Amino acid sequence: MTSEIPLETLIRFWAKTTHDKDRYPNAYHPLICHMIDVAVVALVMWEEVLPNAAKKRIARSFGLPTDKDGLELIGRIVAWIAGLHDLGKASPPFTLRDTDQNLRQIYDATPFSANRLLRLPAPRDAPHGYVTASELPEILQKDFGLPAIVAERIGVMIGGHHGVFPRSLQLNEIHQVESFRGNHNWQQARRALALELARSLGVLPLPVISTMSLQDNADTMLLAGLVSVADWIGSNSTFFKCEVNDSRNPQAIDAKTYCAKARQLARQALGELRWLDWPAPIETTKFEELFPTLRGTLRDLQSAAVDLADTLTTPGIVIVEAPMGEGKTEAAIFLADHWNALLEQRGCYFALPTQATSNQMFGRVRDYLARRYADSRVLLQLLHGHAALSAEFEALLKEGAKPNQSLQLNGVHGEDVNRGDCCAASVAAAEWFTYRKRGLLAPFGVGTVDQALMAALQTKHVFVRLFGLSHKTIIIDEVHAYDAYMSALLERLLSWLAALKSPVVLLSATLPKKRRDALIKAYLTGLGASDVKMTGGEEDSYPRITWATRDSGGVRRLQTSTQNSRSLKLRLVDGDIFKLAEQLQDALRNGGCATVICNTVRRAQDVYEALRPFFPGKSDDDLPALDLLHARYLFKDRAEREARTLKRFGKPGDDVRRPNRAVLVSTQIIEQSLDLDFDLMIMELAPVDLMLQRAGRLHRHQRGEADRPINLREPQLWIIAPSIGEDGLPDFGVNKRVYDEHILLRSWLEVKDGKPIAIPENIESLIEAVYDAERPCLQEALAAHWQQTKARMLKKLQAKEAKAKPVRILPPWDEELLHDFNRELDEDNPEKHKSLQALTRDDGTPSVSVVFLTQEEADRLALKQRPDLPVARFLLERSVSINNFGAVDALLDKNRDDPTPPAWRDFAMLRHHKLIVVDREGKQRIKDHLFRVHPELGIVVIKLSPEEA
Repeated sequence: MTSEIPLETLIRFWAKTTHDKDRYPNAYHPLICHMIDVAVVALVMWEEVLPNAAKKRIARSFGLPTDKDGLELIGRIVAWIAGLHDLGKASPPFTLRDTDQNLRQIYDATPFSANRLLRLPAPRDAPHGYVTASELPEILQKDFGLPAIVAERIGVMIGGHHGVFPRSLQLNEIHQVESFRGNHNWQQARRALALELARSLGVLPLPVISTMSLQDNADTMLLAGLVSVADWIGSNSTFFKCEVNDSRNPQAIDAKTYCAKARQLARQALGELRWLDWPAPIETTKFEELFPTLRGTLRDLQSAAVDLADTLTTPGIVIVEAPMGEGKTEAAIFLADHWNALLEQRGCYFALPTQATSNQMFGRVRDYLARRYADSRVLLQLLHGHAALSAEFEALLKEGAKPNQSLQLNGVHGEDVNRGDCCAASVAAAEWFTYRKRGLLAPFGVGTVDQALMAALQTKHVFVRLFGLSHKTIIIDEVHAYDAYMSALLERLLSWLAALKSPVVLLSATLPKKRRDALIKAYLTGLGASDVKMTGGEEDSYPRITWATRDSGGVRRLQTSTQNSRSLKLRLVDGDIFKLAEQLQDALRNGGCATVICNTVRRAQDVYEALRPFFPGKSDDDLPALDLLHARYLFKDRAEREARTLKRFGKPGDDVRRPNRAVLVSTQIIEQSLDLDFDLMIMELAPVDLMLQRAGRLHRHQRGEADRPINLREPQLWIIAPSIGEDGLPDFGVNKRVYDEHILLRSWLEVKDGKPIAIPENIESLIEAVYDAERPCLQEALAAHWQQTKARMLKKLQAKEAKAKPVRILPPWDEELLHDFNRELDEDNPEKHKSLQALTRDDGTPSVSVVFLTQEEADRLALKQRPDLPVARFLLERSVSINNFGAVDALLDKNRDDPTPPAWRDFAMLRHHKLIVVDREGKQRIKDHLFRVHPELGIVVIKLSPEEA
């Protein structure tokens, strides 16, 4: 292998231009330097970030030994492969593209002059990543001796580093059109670049690579994710500045000398991005060491987890089904910690259903990490749209974590095939380093389950998410709350997690047996072990812990603590709000804390308004006797209301002051989000599993008899009964827009007699009665209605499953994975058609994030300028998600005069937010909808009549 092109000519090929136009207007960064930058970033990540389990896996995928020398060699080979990602930039469409400083001139006296081309193609005609995928395989075969099948797979894998793997048709076109790939001289330049990079990294001669290398799709996705992340970090102009200051007189560069310099810069970049704050490998430890306050008081569930841990010597899945308050979280953390130590993995991702649950879990995980890694710095990220505003997260940042607000990704040229917008790639890449997404890459993350489910969708850079989730233990809470669409995504995700060797712990208070079996099957299929025999027998009854690995599986029944063994006293009440108000007022005549849980924000606002005359003024804690909490408050207001809700009704402690008498009107957000305790609960009818979940906030905490009113010392659950029509059928009203009518019907039939519910004894029978599709209707008068609603439900289920299938990535065993990735779903843009959005939930309600400002605030903020972090924080504090159908249509109407500042589009945290500037009364009309920021009710959305509009 000899280079026919000297290095002084190679440095004329450029990768990125200057970001400091004032000082160095003609500066550029040579392609060979950028290739080295990315390679050494990947190498440092290999040495100090990737867990041993991942490194050994990749070594085995190339047929290399997993001893110290073997891992060191494959690390340098992986770094070399990562550096080759931009080899396609040495092609006419990229090299000779238009630039501010007219870089074409530096090729005038070379074989690469634009004058030698009959036609100069646009960059979007042949994206450089696709040129890499097209032209690299031949170089790898002829010059480095790689088998053809391995060379082609590497080309496609790294050729998709801007988010989407190229398809065969695209590669064939590039290979056949000379103006896309260039002539023999261009091919020689690419060969010389690949050889120079190999020499700099010391990978020559390459070991013999088997034709079976890299045939596992999970290995490929893991490496693809590593390459993209290394490219983003290596493109950071804050650390990797342009090496040539004047393109009119390029100075000589020694590749090996530059490689040593770049390695130091890579360590600096990774250090400031906190990539080096990964915990060192650990030894297994005892449960009591992780949770010293529970010493000697373990629940049966926690003891079962301790016993089970000794049998979990390989990746597997554990499903815990138990009532609230049984210590599921601690059991899950213990299992994750055990797996991390035993399998040489690093990290966990805790996936929660809502932002509020994520915020609460964040504190618990932080405390665990502080105990477990007392002498180390460990990176913990909080993932959701407002994570940067979390008080706990902000405090953690002040302790030493530094968010990288100066990340400049000028070198990330996406050459979007549809728009030719290379800036979009930089914004999208930079977005991965915001709090919301970086948590999947950090060793420990807490966030919404949506971020994990995105790893099952055909989004750009899905392999980055899979890379982030690989070789971590994934804990997913509240699994019962998923519909058919989410369940289809979850099953595909579980298959991938199994293939990535990521253990999984699923937590649920209530889970139908059919769903449990499907989740286990999905994981085992990803392991290639779907025929595992499950043992259990009489043990297979609720509450239980179920587990499965490649070789074994089983079930163990759990004993429920006396605190959670109780009987719920049911009472069916009329839906008339004023009658309900009188009954609630009477029930609280001796004091007590009650909640009314509604199924929609609008209903909660109406109920709150109706109850105000009955519960005026303040309670003895100097806070409102009647309070309201739902998801449609500005973030700052919602955070304040959540904090005071926890202060009033939360777990007994120094910061909690329980009022003598108070009522909280809320929505489903307290069903899963907050650790609250009420003496009395009133709820609108919902699916039985969700009603049981809500009831978990009833008499949740241990209190003495004197702490509850005498008439409320037994847990009382009031269910608002549906009206019964003349035909004898229940009318579920607006609730059937929120939940399936057939499930509501079956749930209603299980509770309408008002019989007490024994916890946990009755939970499984109730769940199966509602969700077992084979059970017949036992009430003859309702049989026809039963069948009609069932048919509609099955049709909807089939539609949801069908909707999920084309948007999911293919399963990890599918040979067409790299060639059938063509949806390119958009993660965040509400303006895209729904079929092009990466939706993790299919609830039929599109949403858009809106920032509400007064005119005074809008004038003061200089919105035409790109916001800095303090301004972004101010704006996000005044944001809310709107999911009202008509309101969303009005906000996204392209014919209206949209005041949203264009400067927001290039800011990752705000780029898809809309702006509404309200008048002095907090109002603004948009099309046929009136929006109002109400100090008590939150955001009120009113559809105007034709006359009003």
